[in-house]
Amino acid sequence: MPSMRFYAVGLNHECTSLERTERFALSPEAQETLYANLSLSADAEVVVLSTCNRTEAYLYGTEADLRQVKALLGHGAGTRWPEGTAFQERDEDAVRHLLQVTSGLRSVVLGERQIFAQVKAAYERAVDAGGVHSVMHRLFHTAFRAAKRVSSETGLVQGAASVSTAAVEMARQVLSDSDGCGLEDTAVVLVGAGKMGRLALEALADESLRSLTVLNRSPERAQDVAASFGGETHPWGRRHEAVAAADLALVATGASEPVIHDSALPSPGETTLLVDVAMPRNVDPAVADCSGYRLYDLDDLEAWTARVREQRADAVPKAESICEDLLEDFVTWVFHQQALKPAIQAIRDTFDTIREQEVDRHAHRTDMDREEVDRLTESIMQKLLAVPIVRLKNVDPESIDFVQGIELLHALFAPSDEENAGRSLPDAPEADTPDLGDAPSRCPYLTHAPGTSGDETEEVEEALRLSAAHQATPHSEEGRDQ
Repeated sequence: MPSMRFYAVGLNHECTSLERTERFALSPEAQETLYANLSLSADAEVVVLSTCNRTEAYLYGTEADLRQVKALLGHGAGTRWPEGTAFQERDEDAVRHLLQVTSGLRSVVLGERQIFAQVKAAYERAVDAGGVHSVMHRLFHTAFRAAKRVSSETGLVQGAASVSTAAVEMARQVLSDSDGCGLEDTAVVLVGAGKMGRLALEALADESLRSLTVLNRSPERAQDVAASFGGETHPWGRRHEAVAAADLALVATGASEPVIHDSALPSPGETTLLVDVAMPRNVDPAVADCSGYRLYDLDDLEAWTARVREQRADAVPKAESICEDLLEDFVTWVFHQQALKPAIQAIRDTFDTIREQEVDRHAHRTDMDREEVDRLTESIMQKLLAVPIVRLKNVDPESIDFVQGIELLHALFAPSDEENAGRSLPDAPEADTPDLGDAPSRCPYLTHAPGTSGDETEEVEEALRLSAAHQATPHSEEGRDQ
């Protein structure tokens, strides 16, 4: 069976330009289409994230699954997947990437808060599409825990912590450099009344603006946002005139193509600063060549936020340490839960095979009641296995050598045949902690059992109770699986 591994792959502001990243941006509808077209292996799971700065996929699957995901991401952009430009991480590095993305450590604005909600929305969309099962459920909830701890235990999210609020801060600095007044007594236009637009207006709430105008394709939504922030609205069809009349235009719609065009802009009375925080870009880049207009986009914003990174640099080591702690917790869970299940089943199957062979060997006896013997021997087997299996479930994963344990279990419990003949145990690896790259998707591990805890005692008693129930109901599948 092909090996199941963790992968993180995609395009973002760290590895390529805004222009290339925006080509691969996926709307919620496009993401749903991608999920519908996926035909992954039986146990594979995937979540796709597309924000203003990144389009990424997080996969638990095979290399064939990975190739399919990349092909569909490329298909959505109408081109081949750019292997030479895109990033790709595997195993711990892939898990670490997701934890750091969710915590704001890899955002354009270091410590950005909005990314947490975006990752959560992507996860929920994947759940609705059937792309998430037990492994990804655990992984993403681990990422959410990391983000919450980083927020509460470090100073990473202090100050401007979203693209929208950073755009306002950048505009304030640019205008201050121009006239020394910053945003005071400025006419501001917001094109787009979604979440990013609202965040921008929240950042402007304490400013003494001359005027605030909100434009949106939906006049009802524009009116609702304008009323919340003490502004007015203009018809969508007059957006170019509204931009020309403003000192600052913040553009953040959900459109998949530009909504502000150079050919439609009249000459402004004074210089107008446009800040485009949308992905894909909502302002035609040709606007930058128009007299009287200054255009900034996410690439410019990234350069400006370098200073923010410096201010928050002291919080980064602690935030990264939190992510590493939770990464280790997740890796331990993968080994302990996912790898152990087939080991336990292999032990049961091996013992049951021996039991059935012995029963068959004595079946010729005329006084033998086959059903009674089956019940008796199955009950004995369940009781013999109850204690070691419960102890195996309760081992301390940090006390094990995973690769050595896998081979040991196979050597001890796998059926003896020619394929396994002469199999030897490898030397233990140097690493003291488990590594996802060493973890086969269907293999077990074994270590010494710690002292029996109270919880373990209860589990042993429960296992014995179930074995007794199995004896009473010999055909019960539940009794066989406990």
